[in-house]
Amino acid sequence: MSHRRFCLLQRYLHFSDNAAFDPQNHKCPKLVKVWPVLKHLNEKFSETVTPERDVTIDESLMLFKGRLGWKQFIPLKRARFGVKCFMLCESISGYVWSIIIYTGKDTILKPEYSKLCFSSQIVLTMMEPLLHKGYCLTIDNYYSSPELADKLVSCRTDTCGTLNLKRKEVPKEMQKKKLKKGEIIAFQRGKVTVMKWMDKKKV
Repeated sequence: MSHRRFCLLQRYLHFSDNAAFDPQNHKCPKLVKVWPVLKHLNEKFSETVTPERDVTIDESLMLFKGRLGWKQFIPLKRARFGVKCFMLCESISGYVWSIIIYTGKDTILKPEYSKLCFSSQIVLTMMEPLLHKGYCLTIDNYYSSPELADKLVSCRTDTCGTLNLKRKEVPKEMQKKKLKKGEIIAFQRGKVTVMKWMDKKKV
């Protein structure tokens, strides 16, 4: 295929009907051009595979250098500039089970979780079909918090991951306690346990 033909196909390839677009009633106006594709993929991802017990949620950055109101700059990522996606994956195989594209304050999230912080809303929205089924979710310190752990445990879902000690509900003693190498401190509330271990640095 010639470069000219490829560019023409790319130019005229559309997945949505512009004439039928109603910004007032569309679920995600910012993603209208790719919405049918994204919706189809999410449906097929979840229909095709039933994930194993261990799952994880993390973000990915798709390289994009064009103009976009919600384009992200994440210096630690390889792409650095692009569109941020949140992905729910099976831990063993890495199979992507669900995707949410970040579009700023208009990111599609379940309204029933609106009183929680944004990262907790992401987790609960993506995990909703798997709640009350005995899954175990692994997350990093961007998502994890005692509040989220309580919510997941109440939904028969285990969780583990690193924790930012500045999060709400983290015991003050844990934040202030200085440990020597090899020492461990732990606090438990109900079924939620927070541990701090001093290796070469705090873990």
